[in-house]
Amino acid sequence: MANAEANAAKRQDSGSQAPAPALKPRETLYTQLADILRAKIYSKEWKPRTKIPSEHKLMEQFNVARGTVRKALKSLVDEGLLVQMRGSGTYVAEPGISHPAGVRPLSFADSLAEQGKSFKTIVIEKWTAPASFEVAAELGINAGEEVMFMRRVRTVDDEPVMCQESWLNLGACPGLFDIDYTAESLFNAVQRCSGRKIKTSNMRYSARTAGIEYGSLLACSETAALLLLEQNISLEDGTIIEWTNTWFRPGQSIVGTAIQRD
Repeated sequence: MANAEANAAKRQDSGSQAPAPALKPRETLYTQLADILRAKIYSKEWKPRTKIPSEHKLMEQFNVARGTVRKALKSLVDEGLLVQMRGSGTYVAEPGISHPAGVRPLSFADSLAEQGKSFKTIVIEKWTAPASFEVAAELGINAGEEVMFMRRVRTVDDEPVMCQESWLNLGACPGLFDIDYTAESLFNAVQRCSGRKIKTSNMRYSARTAGIEYGSLLACSETAALLLLEQNISLEDGTIIEWTNTWFRPGQSIVGTAIQRD
């Protein structure tokens, strides 16, 4: 249900509005609502520092009681995703502190292979769509240009270790959609289809609560703290080819070397 909401938000262009999903009646109704609202923040449909709809509008949109809305909002405030300002409303919080992780793009397929880990790649979904303003800004292209979205889960010994969600610049990489990503890594496919090498990556990482959606994909508690790595990956000529979010199951880490520039 939360997955459907997130995907609908990703597929819509900047001028459309996805219909509100129906919540399934169960004891933890507010956790379902919190997961939908969390997805809006994670996907940047709700941008930092912007005001979100009022409690009354959320009640109407999702057909739930005020208490359910308040519990959902409180859980996101406790996570640091929302900030409530008395007399003004509720806002998406400023991004947390970011730290450099180097500039070398991370190929997790290569990393797992180097560690001697036998892994499988499961493609959860793959489709093309016109780029929204948010996706276009991240890829350095014009809104409306065709882009590809892919969500993959990688498993080691049949246990999920990471979920990767990638937006890709098809104009710079023809043929990318037709690749079998259970057999070839996206990193290698990009270099082969573009005819250019991947050179740099702008990385940001943060801690995020899994929620229902990522908890299910990574077989962990919905309250678990996940490491999220966001990358904008560029080819050797500076063309941004990929904007990707990698969600790591608890117990994973990123290890690297940072070099101070003169």
